[in-house]
Amino acid sequence: MAEVDSRHRAERLSHALYGLIIITATLAAERTHVEEVGEAFALLMTTALVLVLAHTYSAFMAERAVEEKPLTAVAKRLVVADNLPVLSAIVVPSALFLLAGIGWIELSVAFGLSIGFTMAALFALGMYEAHMAGMRGFQKLVGGVSAAAIGVLIVGIEAFLD
Repeated sequence: MAEVDSRHRAERLSHALYGLIIITATLAAERTHVEEVGEAFALLMTTALVLVLAHTYSAFMAERAVEEKPLTAVAKRLVVADNLPVLSAIVVPSALFLLAGIGWIELSVAFGLSIGFTMAALFALGMYEAHMAGMRGFQKLVGGVSAAAIGVLIVGIEAFLD
């Protein structure tokens, strides 16, 4: 049972990291092309929806193939629960876009803060993963920095391609 719980924790961490990476890339791509808050919000939501649906569908298919039979209701719920952390990456950017929508901040500020948040979250998740792996001190810091470096790399690549 501990192995199953460990596997599900690993899946959820993996999906949270993946969601942050994809949302960071989406925000970086959108920031120079989108000029209206509604469009930015819609692109963020559709990206998140497609991401979670594709991830959940592929997980269902893989689990069913491994089990060699239809999934039970409990197994289906676990697959959905394992994939929900993908959506955690849109919570803060969504709130920032809503603030831009009501005029409290500029859209460019919402994009900047959203990208900053996703990179900080990548760093924090990297530190958490390193901590959970038993790393301490410098190793833990390297885990956080390398996770954040992925976000910086994505934003850099997107800026270079623009």
